[in-house]
Amino acid sequence: MATAIGSGETCVLAPASRRFYVHVGSLAFLVAAQPSFFGEVANALALSGASRALDQVVEDWMLLTPSVIEPALPKAAQMVHDLAADALRTAFQCIVKTVPPRFGATELLLGEHEQINAWCYEDGYLTYATDESAAAIMYAETGSLRRLRSEIRRSPDYDPSLQMISGNSLFLYDNHWKTDQDKASDYKRNAARLVRQFRRTDLPERLDDAELVEVIKGCVSESERTFEGDSVLDTCVRRGHLMVNTLLRSLPARAAP
Repeated sequence: MATAIGSGETCVLAPASRRFYVHVGSLAFLVAAQPSFFGEVANALALSGASRALDQVVEDWMLLTPSVIEPALPKAAQMVHDLAADALRTAFQCIVKTVPPRFGATELLLGEHEQINAWCYEDGYLTYATDESAAAIMYAETGSLRRLRSEIRRSPDYDPSLQMISGNSLFLYDNHWKTDQDKASDYKRNAARLVRQFRRTDLPERLDDAELVEVIKGCVSESERTFEGDSVLDTCVRRGHLMVNTLLRSLPARAAP
């Protein structure tokens, strides 16, 4: 497990209510450089995927037949959401990112006192919001995220509450370098060296879902069914697998040249 950041580290100049959208390839680069961090990232992604699946199950029941929804189901959805939010917060507070347009600067991906309120996956991006207001904006957005990224690159002040992160710009926090205005080159050099040593066999081919199944079973009864009649437990686990497999597919197949 990665080391938590001390109280001296904060998210520099970040709005209190914000969204940050992380391209899955950026997270894959981080994992290729630091394979030991895969378990923590995979757990967070699996739980967040399971949470989204369970939210959708509850939404379907409430929309179509609200009078017959099992009362325990919304409570289970909140429990899984809280577990996922905590796992994401723990993992992301250990990640450093470069700061455009000042590419020599670094800051934490998630500040010590920040929370993750909501998340989604679209167009190759893992999207996150830190509170309900930011979540409402995130879920209401339409159009291509790639076009949005291009707009932000042309006009960095386009939306100060949104950060779009792509490329080799995420690194595991290092207690020696920490974060500062001129630390990006140190992180980049070290990550490039580590990625050159990476082999795909350093990581599993798929998620070992035993832990995920136990966590979900602690919140959802095995008898629970979706509106279509499928097992809620299986639906949540499949979505968790999907998120982790998306990360695994984004990893380099061999060492970088």
